[in-house]
Amino acid sequence: TLRFYHFEDFRRSALITLSRCHMSTKEEKPTLAGVNVKTRKRNIVIPEDPGSFADAVVTLCQDAADGVSLEADLEAAAKALDGAELEYSRYGDILFQVFFAGGRLGTGAQLAAEDKMRLSTNILDCEPTREAINPYYKLFQTLTRRRPFLIRGLENTLVKLLLSLEFFDEVGHKKLGIALALTFSWKIGVVPSNIFAALLNDRLVAKGTVMEVMIVFFQEFLVKDSLDDLVSILSKANIANRLVDFAPPNKRAPADFHQLLRVAGLGALVDWDVQREIDLRVTELQEALTEAITADPPIAVAEVLTIAKTKKGENNLPDAEVLRVSWLALMKSINLTGKNQQQITQSVMQKLKNYGKLFAAFANNAKAELALINNIQVFCYEDTRMLKCFTDIVKLLYNADIVGEDTIQHWYKKGSHAKGRAVFLKDIEPFMKWLEEAEEEDD
Repeated sequence: TLRFYHFEDFRRSALITLSRCHMSTKEEKPTLAGVNVKTRKRNIVIPEDPGSFADAVVTLCQDAADGVSLEADLEAAAKALDGAELEYSRYGDILFQVFFAGGRLGTGAQLAAEDKMRLSTNILDCEPTREAINPYYKLFQTLTRRRPFLIRGLENTLVKLLLSLEFFDEVGHKKLGIALALTFSWKIGVVPSNIFAALLNDRLVAKGTVMEVMIVFFQEFLVKDSLDDLVSILSKANIANRLVDFAPPNKRAPADFHQLLRVAGLGALVDWDVQREIDLRVTELQEALTEAITADPPIAVAEVLTIAKTKKGENNLPDAEVLRVSWLALMKSINLTGKNQQQITQSVMQKLKNYGKLFAAFANNAKAELALINNIQVFCYEDTRMLKCFTDIVKLLYNADIVGEDTIQHWYKKGSHAKGRAVFLKDIEPFMKWLEEAEEEDD
């Protein structure tokens, strides 16, 4: 009996000990020494409607901000948004509306009244300067690199704001002009045509509002980027040839439009636009001359000359440009394929003799004559079949009194083009010696 009592006592004691060990094991959690486990400040419920999405974005940005600086707050916001499980693919437009206006945009660029949250730090509430708006675009670049589909959201937001220009004051117009410039300066990937098409609104253009924004856009973009970069964007948007369409009707005359740009400090853009217009007219002249010279049956030289003079007068083209395109049109009419050097030279000489009056009509001063020689020099250098023709062409121009001796001497001594200079100067040496000897005999 005593032995049994001791056994039962031992069994109870063992069971109690095992039970305590089991409870201790369940209650204690394993830990890693030296590791700090971070927890989120709050759990954001994945929104299923645009209002909730906007509130969630505002909440994440506010929780991430520490108030040290705007740049730091926006960097923290980027990290918080990157880690959040939000429906970006569905509500990308709203994401950018929050950063531009503080919340969802309704009709007339007004914030949606039913939304509870507002982001106090946004583009439309900041200073109208490049420095104030630039940090937001750093954030936009970060967001769009992580999720490229968000680029469309930025495009849509910009279009919505630009279509609502009449609801903004002059300061608002300046902010949107700066934002437009930074959109392309940061090379985020928006499609230029999608943006600028929104600005070609007749009502907004007539008020002068669009031109106001465009001038700020030009000014701010050219602060960091080149004129070539600007032209590239305008060309992609198919508006490079129609900048005047952004001006109100009473400012569309070339002189008025260019004066508007010059007053804004955009003289380089004016010079480019003037040259663009000249190039366009020159191209039209070249097409007209090429068609006339290659006509079958051939058109009389007098008629071709009339076409050239008419186009020059209508478009106020320089003589040098008329000579250049006349030469190109002439060469386009000659088939050099399959011909040897002698045949090529004969074909060019014959054609040039036939149309000598065309060149003589516009080579009426030393500047135009020199431009003609250099244009021919570049052409002969770039088409290797013409390399051996250059000296013969210059001789013909001299003999036909199209180019004077003084011009040829000036070209030879210091006026030649860099392309093929050494080759052509050496090749023309015998002719230059002949000119010098002829001049000495005349003396």
